[in-house]
Amino acid sequence: MKVIILSAGRSPRLLPLTKDMPQSMLKVGQKTILGRHIEILQKAGFNVSDIIVVTGYLSEKLDKFCAKFGVKTLFNPFYDVSGIALSCWAAKEELKNGFIFMYSDIFFDQGAIDGLLRIKEDICLAIKKNGLREEAEKVAESQGLIKEISKTISNQGNGEFIGMAKFSEIGAKKFIDKLEQVAKIDINSPFISVISALLEEGEKIAAYDIQSAKFIDIDFPEDLKRAEQLFL
Repeated sequence: MKVIILSAGRSPRLLPLTKDMPQSMLKVGQKTILGRHIEILQKAGFNVSDIIVVTGYLSEKLDKFCAKFGVKTLFNPFYDVSGIALSCWAAKEELKNGFIFMYSDIFFDQGAIDGLLRIKEDICLAIKKNGLREEAEKVAESQGLIKEISKTISNQGNGEFIGMAKFSEIGAKKFIDKLEQVAKIDINSPFISVISALLEEGEKIAAYDIQSAKFIDIDFPEDLKRAEQLFL
């Protein structure tokens, strides 16, 4: 099973920090976000050869950084005019045997990934229940299943997608097939649009609530300080 980390975007909300630095190479304490991802994944049993980082903005810096760890990079040449779904498409050959999907702007502890890896369903999204943030990708979850996912869920939303998901080989095929359909309609499609399209066709998508495991989304400069306080 491979791990796909998406780190192609410009991250304008983190300016001026991302003017000359990819978001995933910003530091929390003494470690970069991406470096910590790699460290946690290795502790979870992945080899560095299992990890693929999809690059775009300032790709040469990410290429050099990943090379130090022996981590493979794939370049999305359309990163400036496309959404996250197309970055997945750039890595589709790496997805076929099952994969862990991961945003590059999340900071999480070991328990989040370890718990997700124990889930056996073909498609599973890691979520954090309750306390929804306005900017979060929200989910409506019931009895361990995702019923809806959107940025705009209001009253019925009871959790947020934390930017991490698991796909078995069967789940990966379903995801790639739907990804191709969605990307043809709109190359700006986010990851959750593909998941939403699968839900609309009746696909069962499991939810793994990370519960007490710590997690923070690095959206704004102040989130780096919050991450230091929460984790360090």
